[in-house]
Amino acid sequence: MDTDIATPKGIRFLAVPFGLLFVAGGLLALLTVTGAIPGEMPRTWYTQVFSITASATFALAGIGFVFFGFGMKKTAVTIGALALLFFVIAFNWIAFGPGERNFTRTITFNGTVSRATAVSEFEGRAVFGGFALLLDLMVVGGLVKGIRSKT
Repeated sequence: MDTDIATPKGIRFLAVPFGLLFVAGGLLALLTVTGAIPGEMPRTWYTQVFSITASATFALAGIGFVFFGFGMKKTAVTIGALALLFFVIAFNWIAFGPGERNFTRTITFNGTVSRATAVSEFEGRAVFGGFALLLDLMVVGGLVKGIRSKT
């Protein structure tokens, strides 16, 4: 008997509306970034590059959920990999991309924000850079493992 415990019918059913919600959020953000919907966002090219990659992450993840919900697992995996790639690009852009960055550190105790302080641009970029490099290693490792398993 061949059963697929990881994808019960209920999860696949909920993946479609959840995915459509992500697609709508990503498209709404993308329309705001491109100026189709008026917004208060600064219009520098480097903020637009980041915003487009972040919007694409959400939209692609949502599309992947929808394909998964309809049982098209291979397509969902491919689109999910693209979403992951855009996610990694966004973190790399924050850490290493041009333009000024403003970071804050928030200390939370029992769910209550007790203090939020400004952090230097160097410290913020270092934290995002460390996480971005970790994500880069994971993506490269996944690619290497995938290539090796196909040979």
